[in-house]
Amino acid sequence: MNQTMRLNKLFIATLLAFSTLAFQSCLKDQEDFFDESSSERMQAVLENTKAVLTSSDNGWIFDYYPDRNLSYGGIIYALKFDDKKVSVRCELSPDMEETSFYKLNTNNGPVLSFDSYNTLMHFFATPSSGEYEAKDGDFEFMIMDVTEDRITLRGNRTGNTMYLHRLNEAPDAFIHAAGKIYDTNVVPSANGAVGAIALTCKNDINTHYMEFFWGEDNSQSSGEYYLSTSTGIRFKNPITIEGATISELNYAYDDSNKSGTFTGEDSNGNQISLTGVLPETYAFFDDYIGNFSFRYYSGLRSINVKIDGDKMIGEYTLTGFNDRYTVAASYNKANGCLEINAQLLGINGNEAVWLAAWSLGGGGSLAWDSSYGVFVIKDPDRPGTFTITPNNGSLATDSFILWTTDLSGSSTGQLSDPNWMINGSTQLPYLNSLVKL
Repeated sequence: MNQTMRLNKLFIATLLAFSTLAFQSCLKDQEDFFDESSSERMQAVLENTKAVLTSSDNGWIFDYYPDRNLSYGGIIYALKFDDKKVSVRCELSPDMEETSFYKLNTNNGPVLSFDSYNTLMHFFATPSSGEYEAKDGDFEFMIMDVTEDRITLRGNRTGNTMYLHRLNEAPDAFIHAAGKIYDTNVVPSANGAVGAIALTCKNDINTHYMEFFWGEDNSQSSGEYYLSTSTGIRFKNPITIEGATISELNYAYDDSNKSGTFTGEDSNGNQISLTGVLPETYAFFDDYIGNFSFRYYSGLRSINVKIDGDKMIGEYTLTGFNDRYTVAASYNKANGCLEINAQLLGINGNEAVWLAAWSLGGGGSLAWDSSYGVFVIKDPDRPGTFTITPNNGSLATDSFILWTTDLSGSSTGQLSDPNWMINGSTQLPYLNSLVKL
């Protein structure tokens, strides 16, 4: 009896062990089956995406939205893919084309990655000393949906939804047309109508955000971010006005009267027309390129300077003040003017040399904080002349002074080294104008 019981227990144990092994084996086979199936499905998505990307003879329009807060609105790119590389163009610098590698891989889903450095593609994603998180741009994108004419992407960093649209014209022609829209779409406001509804719009040029107002006392409103197209602008999401939607608008700039007009139609077929006029003082980026006389001391003294510019980043370099350094300026697109702010000029031994903003007529206060400085604004009554005015009400900058600090940032007084002076002086008092030579 005991022997029989022992044999039965042994048999049951053996059977349980065998069953467990068999179950584990079946489970593993089942897991392998689903793993392989999932992997195969992912691979099929990547292969299909590459096939679609490389099938377009002219490439793709990329609706790119950097920054989680959409601080720049949308930026338009033209991308042309081959088996391994992508050629990139951007409205910010239409004459430039740069080619780099791209990848299609997996990272919690199918991903399109521009992982090899490209000046244009990584412009919003490249950190600098002043922007350690860059401009919060993406260069890796989750592939959300693929059709023959549109690919939906989601930025891995920002989470912003973006689109690739099949391009049906030469990329060079497209990006130059879009670049022209980007440069000339600068009217700050416009008035008109959609159908019988009177309409006003405000156009934030820096953030590419347009807001429409209508109704009694303009009490109703609707706004959205946008980007340039080759013929006008496209909204990130459709604008809704009185139950009808607007997805795109055409835009034309008339240089003869400095006006810009938006036209189109809403989803109900109502015609849209809005026109805005630039202020007479508005100047374009290229108006500040060239040789100028920089006048100060109420116009009695001057320095000849040369101004070069980089339109993509909206910045200028002024040479001629001193061979040891250049002076930086930026283009204020919203106001249509050049802007010079207080800035670090260089390091001289154990001191930092600054071009400091100085309110000489306001009591002599000065600051080397870069938020203080001057606007250089077009004078409509004197062609080629730009007047200099303060850019910040809390310090009425009317002059510049060369100032020094120690390397920790504490003031050490007015510059004493003559090798760093401008026209033999540390002071540029009573700034007057910039006159084209």
